[in-house]
Amino acid sequence: MIPQIDLTRQHAALRAELLAAAERVLASSRFILGAEGRALEAEVAALCGVRHGIGVASGTDALHLSLRALDVGPGDEGVTSAFSFVASASAVLHAGARPVFADIDAETFALDPAQVERVITPRTRAVIAVHLYGHPADMDPLVAIARRRGLAVVEDAAQAIGAAYAGRPVGSFGDLTCLSFYPTKNLGACGDAGMVVTDREELAERVRRLRDHGSREKYQHAELGYSSRLDELQAALLRVKLHHLPGWTAARRR
Repeated sequence: MIPQIDLTRQHAALRAELLAAAERVLASSRFILGAEGRALEAEVAALCGVRHGIGVASGTDALHLSLRALDVGPGDEGVTSAFSFVASASAVLHAGARPVFADIDAETFALDPAQVERVITPRTRAVIAVHLYGHPADMDPLVAIARRRGLAVVEDAAQAIGAAYAGRPVGSFGDLTCLSFYPTKNLGACGDAGMVVTDREELAERVRRLRDHGSREKYQHAELGYSSRLDELQAALLRVKLHHLPGWTAARRR
């Protein structure tokens, strides 16, 4: 049987590069919030067409922190798709809000904008648009609806880094975009990892605080936060793989 995802084969082909990256981190003895993470954040943000990347511990954490940064909370609603991994909805529940499901488009498997508009209520605070199987959601009408109704847009691009919609990269449409680097994703770490990308500086700063116990600087905590930092080893390994992502994507499309 041919495996759907053969990480052993992938890592064998990249073995020398991955080991060199790991050695670089070990030699630096800097394992949290260092140069590798900052470089990866800049590289992924550029790929997504935005200015800011914030490395976090997982794609699920990226969703949690994004909703916190948008102040989604008790009494609010977040519109998303039921045809997704559970984290797209559970993140709304963890924020204290209520997930509301809109139906999907049969061609893209993503939210149908007309169905989203039908389920919006005065309590709706955000639309979480899931780009499933690498197929982008229909972002232009979704963003137009959200802006007209005063709602935030979060892109769940856990399965779609490198995809494009209307000539623009996925990640450049929403207020915040959440990425997962779970090992089986098209850009996968060698463990758990994720990232939030955004073009809005104030939201980037908020997510940076929230991922590190709410701190603006060491031992100065402005709010209640989390321990959700992307470690240097995963960042270094992801930088190796990121270099190969365009080739892998082209091969998938063939």
